[in-house]
Amino acid sequence: MRYFSLLFFIFSISYADSIIDFGKQETKTYKPYEANKTDYNKVNHTIESSVQTPTKVAQVATANTTHKTQAIAHSSTPTHKGNHLKGQEFFNYYIKGKPKGIVRDFYIWQYLNENKLNAAQINEAYRLLNAKNPYLRKTLKSLGKTEKMPRDITCQNMQIQAALKEDNACLAISVRNRMAAFKTLGAKERDAVISRLAKTNPDTTRAIKILATKDRTSSLFNDNAIVFSMVYHALSADEKSKIKSKDPNKDLNRLSAYNTQGFYYILNSIALDSNVSNLKKMLLESDITQAPHNTLFLLGINELRFGSKDKAMNYFKRAKQKSNIAFFIDRAVFWQYLVSKDKKYLEELLQSKHVNIFSIYAAQKLNKEPKYTIITNLPSLAFDNPPFDIKDPYVWQNITNTMLHTSDPIKLAKVIPYFSYKDTMPQLAYLMQKIDKHATNYYITPYEGLVKWNSKEEQSLVFSIARQESYFIPTLISRSFALGIMQIMPANVKPFAKEMGRTDIEYNDLFDPKTSLEMGRHFIKQLQREYKHPLFVAYAYNGGPGFLRRTLKKNELFLKNREYEPWLSMELIPLEETRYYGMRVLANFIIYEKLFGKELNLEKILSETLLYENPSITR
Repeated sequence: MRYFSLLFFIFSISYADSIIDFGKQETKTYKPYEANKTDYNKVNHTIESSVQTPTKVAQVATANTTHKTQAIAHSSTPTHKGNHLKGQEFFNYYIKGKPKGIVRDFYIWQYLNENKLNAAQINEAYRLLNAKNPYLRKTLKSLGKTEKMPRDITCQNMQIQAALKEDNACLAISVRNRMAAFKTLGAKERDAVISRLAKTNPDTTRAIKILATKDRTSSLFNDNAIVFSMVYHALSADEKSKIKSKDPNKDLNRLSAYNTQGFYYILNSIALDSNVSNLKKMLLESDITQAPHNTLFLLGINELRFGSKDKAMNYFKRAKQKSNIAFFIDRAVFWQYLVSKDKKYLEELLQSKHVNIFSIYAAQKLNKEPKYTIITNLPSLAFDNPPFDIKDPYVWQNITNTMLHTSDPIKLAKVIPYFSYKDTMPQLAYLMQKIDKHATNYYITPYEGLVKWNSKEEQSLVFSIARQESYFIPTLISRSFALGIMQIMPANVKPFAKEMGRTDIEYNDLFDPKTSLEMGRHFIKQLQREYKHPLFVAYAYNGGPGFLRRTLKKNELFLKNREYEPWLSMELIPLEETRYYGMRVLANFIIYEKLFGKELNLEKILSETLLYENPSITR
C-alpha cells in the first residue's frame, strides 16, 4: 500500500503544469501530461496486472474508458433544451425513466411547484422521490390545501386522536411529530397509543411515559440516549432550564456511550449556548470521554469559556484523536496553541498537508515554509469538446455514480483522459484530488475569459466561494437544491435575474458556468455593500443575510474586549455548516489573492472583524 500511495503521489504531482510552494514562493515546472487522442468509442483497455510499474501507471492513465461509461456521456433529452416544457411534457422529459437521486428530486420539486396538478399526478411524482428536503415539504404542504396528499404526509399532519383511527404505521408518524402533546394528553388516548406502539416503537412509548410524568426533567436520564433526545425536544425552554441530574458525569457519559447523533446534537447546542443553564453546569461538572470529534471540541470551547483550561486542553487533544480529517485535526491542534501559547503546536501545524486557516496562520506566524502543496494549473488540455455534456446534471450524476464511484487510484487514473479538456478542468481537478486522496490542494482558475472581472479581488472572492460551493463543477445540485457552480438557491434565481436585468434565466441556465458565475458575483456584491469583510460575506452567502444580521445584532460575537477573539467567535457561529464554510472560504481567499499577486496577512485580516463592544461579555 505504501508503494501504491507513493506511486500515485508521484504520478499526480508529475501531472501538474505548475506547483506553487507558498513557503518558498517559487514555481516548479513539470512535464505536462498529454491527453490521449485515441478514439473513445473503439478502445477498451484492461489492466493486465494488479501490480503496476510506473510505466504501466502511465499506460493506464492514457487508456480509454469503457463502452458502459460512454453510454452515460450524453442524454437523449439534454436538460438545457427543455426549459419551455410544462405539465406532463415536463414530467416525461425530465422525470419519467430518469435515474433516482438528487437531480430527479430537483426536477420533481420543479414539476410540483410550477404546475397545477391533480392528486394522481402528485402521488405519481411523490413515489419517485429519493429524499425530501424543506423545499419539497413546503411545496407539498401548499398542494395539500387543494389535493389529497400521499399517505405519510397526511399522517404527519394528523392529530393524535385522528391517527388513533388509522393503522399503526400512520399512528407512529403522527406521534413522532407531536411528542409534546403527551405532556397534557388524556390518559385514555395516551394508553391507547402506548398499547399499540409498544412492540414496534419501544423507544417512542418509553419517551411518552416519561413525558406523562411530573418529574420528566429528571427522569429523562433513566433511559437510553434516543429516549432522552425525544423527551428533551418535547420540553419547553422553561422545562429545559430545570433539567437536573444527581450524578451528571455518570449520566452524561452513559448516554454519550450510546453513540447517537441526536444526543450529540443536544450536547453541541448546550456547549454553544452563552447562557449558563443547569445543563451547561452539568457539562462543566462532567468529563465526557466518548463522543465525536466536534462534540469533544465544543466541550473544550465550553470549558475554556466557563470552566477549566486544563480540561479544555484535554478535550482538544481528544478531538484531534477522534478525527481523521485534516481540517478538524488542525483545528484541534491550533486551539491547543491558543490556550497554551506553546509554539510546538504551530510547528505541528506547519507539517500539515492541508490548506486551511490554521496551517496558513502557523506558516505566517513562524515565518516558515509550510508543507502543503498547491497546484494551480493542470496540463495542456484539449480545446475541442469534451466527450460528455458538461451542462447536464443527469450526466454528471451518472459519471460520479459509475466511473468515479471508486477509491482505487488505478481505476481512477484510467479515466484521466476522459476529463483532459479545457472545459472540464474542474472535473479533472476533482478526479486528481480523489487519486491523491486530497493530499494535494488544487486552486485552479477555470473558465478563463468567460467572465469580465472588475478587479482581481472580485475574482478572488468569487473563486473562493465557488471552490467551496462546488469545486467549480457546473452541474452540481445540493440536497437543498442549490444550483450550479455558485450554488444559487431556487428562490433567489428569479429575483437575482430581475436585478441583473435578465428576463431569460431559468433554473437550467444555472448549469451554464458563465450564468452561474455572474449571478454569484451579483449576490456577493450585494452582500459586500452590507458586510464588506470577506469572512462576513462568506457567512451571509451560506447562511443567508438575514441569519447573519440576526446573529450579529445580538452583540455577542467578534468582540474587541474578549480573549481568544476573533477565533472564539468563529467557533460560536450557531450554524455548523456556516461556521466551517466561513473558515474555508477565508483560507481560499488568502490563497487566490496570492495567486493573483497580493499577499495577505491572516492575523491582520481577522483583526478587522472585531467591530463590536460589549463590556458585559468577557468570555
